[in-house]
Amino acid sequence: MLSSRSLVLAVAVVIAATARAARAQEPDPASDSLVAAVEAAVASGHLPGAQVLVSHNGHIVLDRGFGVQSLTRKQPVDVDTRFEIGSITKQFTAAAILQLVEQHKLSLDDSLGKFVHDYPAGANVTLRQLLWQVTGIPNYTAVSGFETYSTTRAGGIGGVLDLVRAKPLEFTPGTKWMYSNTNYALLGQVVAVASGESWEAYVRRHIFGPVGMTHSTFVVDERGLSDFATGYTSVHGTRASSPPMGNWALGAGSIVSTAEDLARWDDAFFGGRVIAPADVKLATTPGRLANGSPTSYGFGWEIDAHDGQPCIEHNGGTFGFASVNQNFPGLGEQIIVLVNDAGAGPTAIASAAFHALNPKVVSTADMPVAGEDTAITKLAQQWWIALMSGKVDRSRLTPEMSQALTPAMLSASGAQLRVLGKPVRWIYRGEQEGAGAKVYQYRVAFGSGTVLNVIMALAPDGKLAGYVARPG
Repeated sequence: MLSSRSLVLAVAVVIAATARAARAQEPDPASDSLVAAVEAAVASGHLPGAQVLVSHNGHIVLDRGFGVQSLTRKQPVDVDTRFEIGSITKQFTAAAILQLVEQHKLSLDDSLGKFVHDYPAGANVTLRQLLWQVTGIPNYTAVSGFETYSTTRAGGIGGVLDLVRAKPLEFTPGTKWMYSNTNYALLGQVVAVASGESWEAYVRRHIFGPVGMTHSTFVVDERGLSDFATGYTSVHGTRASSPPMGNWALGAGSIVSTAEDLARWDDAFFGGRVIAPADVKLATTPGRLANGSPTSYGFGWEIDAHDGQPCIEHNGGTFGFASVNQNFPGLGEQIIVLVNDAGAGPTAIASAAFHALNPKVVSTADMPVAGEDTAITKLAQQWWIALMSGKVDRSRLTPEMSQALTPAMLSASGAQLRVLGKPVRWIYRGEQEGAGAKVYQYRVAFGSGTVLNVIMALAPDGKLAGYVARPG
């Protein structure tokens, strides 16, 4: 959703390997309630199609498709239907970098300029900083008019650099956290230079093949796929097919996959079969700024918590798709949701699955904590309405938040919030200091049964520094 990553939760966990030789669903006491909860969440989202996989202690308890691949063809989504996974791709790019470190072909402290020579600002940025998203390199997908621009230009790493080369860094590398797709597009180029093969070829040979991801490929291959879902975008209540990404997503977001393949990926990654266990821990440990402050981002993984449960995850979004890949190491659970509407919220479906699996955890999280400032809660509710309507007073945003909240992001996020309907209950869950802002946390319930964790960060001057809605 919308974030300046002000919430900081330091969690580092390595999940034990779980064999997944057989993909058939295993019986589980929670299956009936789980299926009902997911079906209700999918229906309330009015999605064209979705693919959902849930596993518990290594056993798949739900693995199925919902809706249709295409509104014109009406072919049902099944477990083999392929979706763009967007920024979940970053996990693969980061793993490729760490593999090359293990092969002694590069170092995390190498300069970007060692591998990318036609971007002068790269001389002062390290690969570790790119992985941690602390470079200050502008986000090319946030450049005004990018969606239209990308449909008329060839893309590739040259196209990406053309959009950002003349722009100054947003801040001194290492001093702040800022999500930028450019960081991982550049890391994909580093993989290509260091390995001597294209990023796509490297990932296909060193990750897809060994992991057994037989249904995974790349955006540039979509036209030849008979089982590829059509992506849609909803604008002002009208749903239309989305333009193709072409050769623009690169190492930041260009993988096409299935929920089953992503489950295989999670098992292999956290099981130490893609990179060494020590590097798994490194990748899933929050990065640190130059002043020692932790962020909530590792190497292509968000380090978070839901209902007090550690969660290692990442979401994704492209022009016509949205996705989420969540791993709960303390509970032995994994939730993967892929949908073919960029304006839809896969996190609501993931939240419904989590609640069905963990009713005791959720009931504890629904208890309010002491110290609520009702004026702050009212402000959080007002910001919800503003973001949902798409009418935001930018003078009340910090400069960083205003820059991150592009018109396209505001439109897409508003569409996702509107799908949820009107909140029926706000539950105060505490506050904390983080990255120069005060962070307020709420549990927000909706009439559909969906529950989200809403996190609002306010700068010392009262301006909005971050606003995040995540699965409850």
